Amino acid sequence: MSIVAVAAVGLYIKSEINSRRQKAQWETSVSNLQSDNETLKERLMQCEKASEKASEEAAREIETLKIQRKRGADVMQGLVALQHTMFTDPGHIKAMFSDFFLLYKPFEAVGGDFYKLISSGDSVLVACGNCGMSGAAGLLKGLQNVAMLEDIASRCNLSEVQAGEILDALRTRYARMAERDGFRHDVDEDIPVNFTVCIINQRNRSLSYAGAYGSLCLIRKAYPGTNRREVDVHEFRGDRMNFAVSFGRRKNYTTENIELEKDDKLYLKTDGYVNQRGGSQNARYGDQYLRQLLMRHANEQMLEQRKVFEQEFENWRGNNRGNDILLIGLALKVAGK
Repeated sequence: MSIVAVAAVGLYIKSEINSRRQKAQWETSVSNLQSDNETLKERLMQCEKASEKASEEAAREIETLKIQRKRGADVMQGLVALQHTMFTDPGHIKAMFSDFFLLYKPFEAVGGDFYKLISSGDSVLVACGNCGMSGAAGLLKGLQNVAMLEDIASRCNLSEVQAGEILDALRTRYARMAERDGFRHDVDEDIPVNFTVCIINQRNRSLSYAGAYGSLCLIRKAYPGTNRREVDVHEFRGDRMNFAVSFGRRKNYTTENIELEKDDKLYLKTDGYVNQRGGSQNARYGDQYLRQLLMRHANEQMLEQRKVFEQEFENWRGNNRGNDILLIGLALKVAGK
């Protein structure tokens, strides 16, 4: 055999060996790929099952959250309805005072500020307060105060009782609760921060006022027998005594008896408005600015004043968290004037 033939045979054999080796490698690679593919399929199936399980669990959690949210919404709706039932409806207020406004804005759906108007004969009891709490807990505490106030008012003659006596009776109720429940009512969170009571008799031109950390503003522009024409604002601050019963204080609440004049206007409030922080310095709005605002808009109709006070509050608040606020304005029509 010639050298060329031998070389050709060698090359063929070498090529055949390489071909078989490559084929074996390809077969191994294909086998590995098939094995990997089976593993991937198995893992994919496991992932799909896990995903389905997770989706089912997530769906159950979502459904649970929806149910809880609905229950919470139902409870809140019930509290709002209870609030409307216990507080005095604006339509009933209008039957007592034709020109008035009610600016009641809890930060949440409900809050700790409360108010109540009760009429008996020619007298109307007007009360408002702040429990020092917000949200549902504040509302429940406020409703407790409204219920006690209604019970006390039903047991007395509003034409004869003094506003301070109403507050004395409320404090007595707190004392009884403390004795019954066996705990002390000397913690600010457990008692109303402020409470204002007025008994108004427009026919007799009389106003009886008392406050437990609660103030009253009176706008007056009529001074019979004088040449005075300017508008004045008078603020009555009441007593700095809450309804705590364990401090050993037994001083009665002070009653201010005020003779009403033509076109007097009354403003009752809780502390949320003046304590609201805002402005460029993030400062309290303050009593002084509120009095100035009352003076500037005293001659406007009450509903127009409400718009002013609400817009002023929102502008001052800015992006700060809002307080529960309550502001009541009453334009009096004194008989015989």
